[in-house]
Amino acid sequence: MPYGPPSPEGGRPRGRGAYIALAVAGWLVVAAGTAGAVVAVGGSGSKHATALGAGPSASATPSGGASGHASATPSPTPTAPTVAPSPTSTVKGTVSGNTHSGDLRFFLLPVPDGAQVFGDVNGNAQTCGDIAKGMNNPSTSRRILNDYGCRGGAFRSFRTNDGVWTVNVQLIHFDGSSHSADWVSGLSFEHGDSFDISGVSQAKGQSVAPSGANGNNGLVIGISHDGDVEYEIDISGPGKPSRALLTQLMQRQEQRLNTGR
Repeated sequence: MPYGPPSPEGGRPRGRGAYIALAVAGWLVVAAGTAGAVVAVGGSGSKHATALGAGPSASATPSGGASGHASATPSPTPTAPTVAPSPTSTVKGTVSGNTHSGDLRFFLLPVPDGAQVFGDVNGNAQTCGDIAKGMNNPSTSRRILNDYGCRGGAFRSFRTNDGVWTVNVQLIHFDGSSHSADWVSGLSFEHGDSFDISGVSQAKGQSVAPSGANGNNGLVIGISHDGDVEYEIDISGPGKPSRALLTQLMQRQEQRLNTGR
């Protein structure tokens, strides 16, 4: 299945196309973005479900406690992309130190000039229940989100003004910076090439080479957090998406979360 805009089945936007694992209270949960499936693996001797589809994967190793996460968000049926108006958002939010308040969609990466937005130009708000429903084991996933003090999520997808790249932006709001930091620090990628994202604190980057199974599309992913919000940005499209473009978007997302501008 090629990477692309949000899945009409209501799964995580397909552009991410990677598996991300978490280890919390003896559970391992893996979200398969491309397949819209989740693996839940319990402790010793427990039963498990197998994710469908193929693609790169990431795993989390606990370090001094529960860490990492799996993210999968229901998304609307994609419509023809529309050019974002100016201003691109009517929602409001405020930031004070490490704390973000108001509508989480306010803090989504601003849509670049000339980009075409899929769905609502303001982005899509998600409850923690919505996020859990996008996973194969909703009850376990919801419990993990609750343990981390999940307050909800937001995402938006757009196509760049050259019509080449699809960008997915995901935010998850926690009850404090320590939980968002743990969520990020527990992630490690097993496949693809890892790289640093300059100018973004505690960021992790991964690139996945084009594959015939994905329509010869490539993928780059960036993950980090600012205060009590974790964020992920992925870029997919034909060939090899630019790491420089991902770095630019990650830096802009960090600025938005840090300053509200």
